[in-house]
Amino acid sequence: MIEDLGRRHLPVIDAREVLSRIENGSPVIYDHVAIAGDLDLRKIDLPRIHFERPAGEEQTASTVACSIQIRNCELLGNVNLDHALFREGLDLCGSVFFQEARFKGVSFSGGAKFESCRFHRYATFKDAYFSGCARFQGAAFSAIANFGGAVFSCPAHFGQCSFSELCTNFGEAKMLEDADFTDARFSGTANFRLASFCRSASFWKTAFLGEAIFQGGRFSGYASFQSAEIAGEADFRGALFDDELNFEFARLFGSSIFLGACLKGEVNFFRAEMGEVNFTDAVFLGDMRLVQGRAGRALFAGCQFQKDSSFAQSIFQDDASFQRAIFQGDAFFSGSRFLGSAGFRQAVFSRAAVFSAAFFSGEADCRGARFCSEADFASSEFQSAARFDSARFQGSLDLSRAKINILRLLDGSVSGKIDLHNTEFLRLEARWPALAGHLACDGAAYLSLVKNFRNLEWFEDADDCYYHYRRAGQSAKGFLVRGDGRTGINWSKLSDALAWISCGYGVRPGHTVFLSGILIILFALFYWIGGGIVVEPLNGSGASIGSQGGLGFLDHLYFSTMVFTAKTLVKWYPVGIYRYIATIESVLGWLLLALFLVSLGRTMIR
Repeated sequence: MIEDLGRRHLPVIDAREVLSRIENGSPVIYDHVAIAGDLDLRKIDLPRIHFERPAGEEQTASTVACSIQIRNCELLGNVNLDHALFREGLDLCGSVFFQEARFKGVSFSGGAKFESCRFHRYATFKDAYFSGCARFQGAAFSAIANFGGAVFSCPAHFGQCSFSELCTNFGEAKMLEDADFTDARFSGTANFRLASFCRSASFWKTAFLGEAIFQGGRFSGYASFQSAEIAGEADFRGALFDDELNFEFARLFGSSIFLGACLKGEVNFFRAEMGEVNFTDAVFLGDMRLVQGRAGRALFAGCQFQKDSSFAQSIFQDDASFQRAIFQGDAFFSGSRFLGSAGFRQAVFSRAAVFSAAFFSGEADCRGARFCSEADFASSEFQSAARFDSARFQGSLDLSRAKINILRLLDGSVSGKIDLHNTEFLRLEARWPALAGHLACDGAAYLSLVKNFRNLEWFEDADDCYYHYRRAGQSAKGFLVRGDGRTGINWSKLSDALAWISCGYGVRPGHTVFLSGILIILFALFYWIGGGIVVEPLNGSGASIGSQGGLGFLDHLYFSTMVFTAKTLVKWYPVGIYRYIATIESVLGWLLLALFLVSLGRTMIR
């Protein structure tokens, strides 16, 4: 205002002179003058015309046939051009409006130029129609600016405009061509509710110091909010984006609401910084990119991502919810940091779900989630509980090199492999039958699982896991080993095989019982076929030897059982070489009895 008052040395003309020229149809050309009085078209007699506006409604307007050029002037009174039809161009560049400026319902057929204008009071262009050109670059509005319902059939230029801390209204405005708000500044609420942008809309480097309301807006072309700043709430509820939406490097300090929005093109939030963001039930028909971004509380519950989505290396500073979200393309969360809870409950990942090197500070809730392809959590870190209860993994689950505090997989199912190579975990709640046949891990991981099951007092699971670990190790070994140009027997494999057959690696007592029965039968056959047993009759007559003395196989089986269990038989004697065979059987019996007691004690006494 001080700067404008300093220009009062300009020549002063009366507004009636300007109105007279307009009424006579003479060209109006003024530059660097001050116009005193109200510039009100109602004071003059102009032809009135009845015509149809572009939106279809009918209007009666005062027709201005002459061209008007009032540049770098001061308009000291009110300006009222409501419902006028300008056949020629209107050029008010650089002029200053000290009082109200009313252009309500005006039709600018020849274009309108308001570049570098200053509006100190209320300025309204409500329901105005712009054709040819609409230039407001560098204009400054110190009070309310109202463009509600305005129609721009030409490019709308509002670059570097400054709007006051009072409301700026573009509600239901229609931008039929490109709309440029590059580097504009909205000090108060910017209302674009139900506005339509039929071509590109540029809000590059635009500053919204208050609320930015685009609720129900439609963006048919490329929409750019690149490097924009929104200090208040950014409301895009129910908005429709037919083309690409670009929020690269944008800073949204308040809440960002995209509730129920439909985004048909690519969405790019690369390195964007946001406070609370709400995309609940939004639909993404194109790629979604929130890479290296930063957000507070993030709500993506019920979202549909029909193509690839990437949240790689982003930081979620508060809770992040993707509950019931559907990812039909690849989903990338690699390197992301979830500093609050991360909710993926009942989410569906139709393709790859990549969480490699992700960091979860709070609970990671994936209960009931469905992973239709591979799920990659390699090198990720879970500082709290990772809950995959009732989750379904139709592909592989990669937890290699991950650091996990608590992992719950109860009632879950995995169809592919579970990679636990170099995985560190304190507690893994998953029953062995759900893991058996799916593990791809090293010995350390197996032993960690065994210890984990024992800590949970799931002793049968611990035994089954250990047994599977030893069997897998035995299967991986060959019968022959090669080294130093020589080939030899792999004694390690043989010892593993012996441990498996004899006692099931110490966790299967039934193996010992079965092997004992086989040995008893085999030794009984030796005794029976060779006739190596002598029985001294009770009457003192000659001894009976083997099968010739009437001893049947069952008698030899009885003798073999007694020898195997170290029972002393009176008047039953092995003869010849069978004395040594009986000794061997007795030793084997003692050994297997010891193995049986050890295995039984290990499985029964915890």
